[in-house]
Amino acid sequence: MNLNLNLPLIDISPFLKEAEMHTDSVSNAIAKKASAELMDKGHGIEDSKFKEILSLAREFFSQSPDEKEKISITKGDLARGYQRLGQNVTQYENDWHEGLDLYCPINESHKKIFKDTKIMTGENQWPTVKNFKKTYESYFKQLDILGRATMRCMALALGQEENFFLNSVDNSFWVCRVIGYPPLTKAVGDNVGISCGEHTDYGCLTFLLQDETKDALQVLSKSGEWVNGNPVPGALVVNIGDCINIWTNNIYKSTLHRVIHKSDSYRISVPFFFEPNLDAKIEALESCLKETGGEVKNKPVIYGEHLLSKVSKNFEL
Repeated sequence: MNLNLNLPLIDISPFLKEAEMHTDSVSNAIAKKASAELMDKGHGIEDSKFKEILSLAREFFSQSPDEKEKISITKGDLARGYQRLGQNVTQYENDWHEGLDLYCPINESHKKIFKDTKIMTGENQWPTVKNFKKTYESYFKQLDILGRATMRCMALALGQEENFFLNSVDNSFWVCRVIGYPPLTKAVGDNVGISCGEHTDYGCLTFLLQDETKDALQVLSKSGEWVNGNPVPGALVVNIGDCINIWTNNIYKSTLHRVIHKSDSYRISVPFFFEPNLDAKIEALESCLKETGGEVKNKPVIYGEHLLSKVSKNFEL
């Protein structure tokens, strides 16, 4: 694969400032691009924080299998914690990566949605790596602010009032996956094996931090070709998820992507999923229905129910 995706670079900084400083340039850029994958700059997160996040992840994955297994998802709520190589499943196939899943801390409103299940109702299991928890929790706060700002921007791009989406994301049930990709060791039939199978993300927005590894993340282009979504220093890749797809009645389509890591390095990827509130009802906006001919193209969902239906199929326990 030699094709590379030229992602539009969007500066979100006006939406991180006071209201009177806002401009239409960012929302207009998103509206014109109608792109499922954007590069974000002006996010207010220092490069040193990105480097620390990646370094701590690498330190965790370098620990012994026994040490990592101490915080296995099987020792918790079957969602929060470590997954060994091959334990994560995408489209019924085992993925060749290991991971650490961290979720928004559970509160009483969350428990109402998850009342009939153990999954996702426990506490996060943290590595013993020094400063890991402190650094990651600080990073999550920054990304939560960035997520709300991006949703305000998207509301304007869709012709809505700036705060239109905030009632649906002000108690965001965010998720972070810390993922380690060893090199793929063998081919499968006529194809290279898969580090992470093709999929779309479940919620609103994914802010993806990657190490410098190129030609691993692949995105399905509008022409139906898999193209590389290579990292850009200091920027985050922003994937659009299923809920944006539903809200906009396919005007903004969720990003179909996969990972095929063929180089000799150990790749680190840290996606943060900025999600709706668990009790948010996600359905096509009236304005988007009118723009797309009036036919509802996706079934409405309650986000917590949608999330649970996905996560319960994610792991081979």
